[in-house]
Amino acid sequence: MLARAQPGEAYRQSNFDARLMVSERDDLVLFCLDDLVENLGVLEIAEARGDRAARSRSLTRCVTALTALEIGIDREAEMASSLMQFYGAAKGLLLDSVRNVDLEKIAQLRADMREIANAFRAARIA
Repeated sequence: MLARAQPGEAYRQSNFDARLMVSERDDLVLFCLDDLVENLGVLEIAEARGDRAARSRSLTRCVTALTALEIGIDREAEMASSLMQFYGAAKGLLLDSVRNVDLEKIAQLRADMREIANAFRAARIA
């Protein structure tokens, strides 16, 4: 039914489900980071177009990805408290964006998340 009403959303959901089922822990972290970066970009576009429905969907997906990243933090890791603080601040920015989107801060968050994802990828290769 979703495929007929919203084919793009149906494809996104099936892609998400497929990646989720075959992922290991490190893959899931990258998946969440990539999903967050992608949806921050969607948020920027939606806000520029004045598309409130797309803005709401992208904000929900961003907060969900951040929540998953927070839950997945190894509390014994050296960077745990820094990551908790960073993800918490990012979530606060997104929740504030429900009322008013600061595109400059969203763009900076997107760049920061992309940098974290790239560093995580590099660490996995090394």
